[in-house]
This record gives sequence, C-alpha cells and structure tokens, in this order.
Amino acid sequence: MMKAKLFQPVFLFFILFYFFAGQKSQVFADNMESDSYKIQFGNFNMASGKRSGDTYILSDTMGGLAVGPYGQYGSSNYFIGSGFQYVYQIDYFAFSISKLSIELGELFANSFKTDSHTINITTNGAGGYGVYAFENHPLRMVAGSDTIIDTTCDANDCDETIATSWTDPAQAGFGFNASGDDVSSDFVNTNYFRQFADNEASEAMQQIMGSSNVALDRTATISYKASMPGNQTAGNYQTSIVFVAVPGY
Repeated sequence: MMKAKLFQPVFLFFILFYFFAGQKSQVFADNMESDSYKIQFGNFNMASGKRSGDTYILSDTMGGLAVGPYGQYGSSNYFIGSGFQYVYQIDYFAFSISKLSIELGELFANSFKTDSHTINITTNGAGGYGVYAFENHPLRMVAGSDTIIDTTCDANDCDETIATSWTDPAQAGFGFNASGDDVSSDFVNTNYFRQFADNEASEAMQQIMGSSNVALDRTATISYKASMPGNQTAGNYQTSIVFVAVPGY
C-alpha cells in the first residue's frame, strides 16, 4: 500500500511532462476567477495544510514544480518560488496609537516639557513589519512663521537618522525618543533623541520600529520633548506627526 502511494505522484509527473512536451501548438497561461476568488500564477501541487502544536503553527504546500531559489534567474532583487505559500495571505494587520493629541504645555527657557503615547502593531506577515515617522514641518507658531528648531542634542550630533544623548535643556529644540519592542537600535536609552524627518524640507521618513519576524502585540512608547531659547517669540506652536506602518510579505 505504501509503494502505491509513493508511485502515484511520480506517475502523474511523467504523464504531465509527456503531455506538455508533446504539444506542438502554443500554450497560454490564464488567471482563474469567479465572484468569490481569483487565482494568479496557478500551478500543480500535491497537498497543502496547516499543522499546529503547543508552541508552533505551520502551514505548507507540497509538490510545486520548477522552484527557483533567490536570484537564480539573473537578479538579486527578487525571489522566485512555487506554491501559494509564496503569496501567503496576511490574516491580520492592526496598528493603533494610544492618543492623537500631544500637549507639551507652556514652555520656558532652559526647561524641558514632555509628553508621550504608545504605538502598537500586530501582523502575521512572514516578512515582519516596519513603522516609519515624519513631521510635516518643525514646531511653528500657529499665527506666524516663528519656529522652534528640531533638536541637535547635547553635542550637535543627532538628526533624523541617528539618536544621541539630549539631557541639557539649554540646547533648545524639539525631538523624540522611542523605547519598547523592536525600536531602532540608536535609541540606546530614554535619554537618546532624534529629530523627526522634516517633510517640508524633503527629508525621507525614517524607520523607528520594526522586525523581520511576525509581530504579535508589539508596543513602543514615543516620548516627545521640547525646550526653547530665552528669546523665543511667545505663542502657540504646533506640527503634525505622521506614522506609516508597513507589513512585510
């Protein structure tokens, strides 16, 4: 009985190979679809399924033909595989922000004001995820053009791409820290701050959190901090911060 089971897929392979090899007319691939589904890149598979245990969930396909490894067909910029596992559906993606308004209150010279919120992400994407952030512009007076500059930290060596220590309130500016799950490694501790990438200055948004693994309830705290110089014009200052969460496939 076991020999018969092992022989069947081999027999099917040669029948299919003979059929395709023996055709002299042109052959076309096609998409298969109905009102409730659409199949692209259809191929032949022997089996598929999902298995689980106390510490794992595994889904698989068997029997995809002509599988090519990464870069085999002349490029290192794409992945070629076979079977629907290579376009596996992301079952669930969620991203949330604990509060949407950050209030730094009244600022004084040589004094920090802070506020924070949390961001949370869950995704089953096999390629992990990334969270990026940018500001529309520096903190700017609502009824004017005066700004509070983006921080350059204590040693004038931080920017939108790298965080460094910022503990001296005499170094006026506006910046943020990220702490918690999967945050970028330059946030060494809660005293390390960056600028936000400035969209108005055409700076590219920067990753602040991410992983190459599946994410389940991953949370980071984003802390905002500002101080101002003694000659700063009085008034209300504001900006908008944009977070972009990207699942990996």
